[in-house]
Amino acid sequence: MNFLFHVQEKMRFIFAFFVFADLCIYSTLAADCACATTAVHVRDGAGTTHNTLTTLATGHCLTFKGQRQTVAGDSWVNVDYNGRKCWIGQDGWIHEGYVHIQACAGSGSPASSAVQLPGCPHIVTRHEWGARSPTRPHTLLTHTPKYMFIHHGATPFCHTKAECTQMVKSAQNYHMDGHGYSDIEYSFLVGEDGNVYEGRGWDAVGAHTLNYNSVGLAICVIGDFTNRLPNDAALNAVKQLVQCAHDNHKITATYMLRGHRDVGATACPGNKLYELIKTWPHY
Repeated sequence: MNFLFHVQEKMRFIFAFFVFADLCIYSTLAADCACATTAVHVRDGAGTTHNTLTTLATGHCLTFKGQRQTVAGDSWVNVDYNGRKCWIGQDGWIHEGYVHIQACAGSGSPASSAVQLPGCPHIVTRHEWGARSPTRPHTLLTHTPKYMFIHHGATPFCHTKAECTQMVKSAQNYHMDGHGYSDIEYSFLVGEDGNVYEGRGWDAVGAHTLNYNSVGLAICVIGDFTNRLPNDAALNAVKQLVQCAHDNHKITATYMLRGHRDVGATACPGNKLYELIKTWPHY
């Protein structure tokens, strides 16, 4: 009798496990995303009394895990925070009043991102290039930045999306593991493939320009431009991105364009690139 009871219990457990696993797989394949309509906190439980895990910037998305909870009359949605799998637990919650639930563009990827603004060159999102999650939430900018800083990576060059993606990943690893920063330093990076790569994006305080991080955005051109200029593809992407920032009010109308060396003891962004940007508008 005891033997039969234990067998039945084991069979129930196995059945429940596979049903739950199947639901997890289904939710991953048929994922919707929760996309922020304004900057919103992601918490470790439903309700404002729970700890903040990160702040989701406007237009950025996390995978919706299909569950809702009502707390004090407000609906909270369960999201996949930091890439954790559904069987590990309910790892992130967002107030539903600040997100829009929509189909993800591909397996778990954001359906849209506010990083790709009208008039911008093509921007490869963090999801696309495989960014690591920040070790702590980004601090959001409180005022429209009045500076746009130009940097160079002082690194090898890259000419294809695959090469540039690897360089961006290497930069993030260096900043996080080598310097102990919470994320990649820059707002955006540009490769000689002509693509822009999302760093911390439009709305987050960076770690790029000492004493100016809260009042400026920064674009890093991948490569070393001490002795030569970036190619036309990279230069055009940089100029278009700056114009896009201006036109979409991500920098002030009277913004100042500066090289990193203008405000710090550094050779960045390299002699050749620095001499060129001094001829650009708003310098």
